[in-house]
Amino acid sequence: MEFERIACMKCKHYHVTFDQTAPRGCKLYGFKSAVMPYVLVKQSSGQDCSSFEEKAKKADENDNGKKDYNDPKYWG
Repeated sequence: MEFERIACMKCKHYHVTFDQTAPRGCKLYGFKSAVMPYVLVKQSSGQDCSSFEEKAKKADENDNGKKDYNDPKYWG
């Protein structure tokens, strides 16, 4: 079975479960597993996951994804 790699960790439905046996989960489909959710979706349905939605970027982050603590808004 051929898998189209999907960046689950960038999807708004992905979450960490803190269950050592199944640390990855999908809120949309309501499951947790030891493998990345896109793999489980492909194995279960035979189709690639079509529900990927990229997480929204936080407004207070720079383009490189890090906060600038020299910005006066943090020290006002």
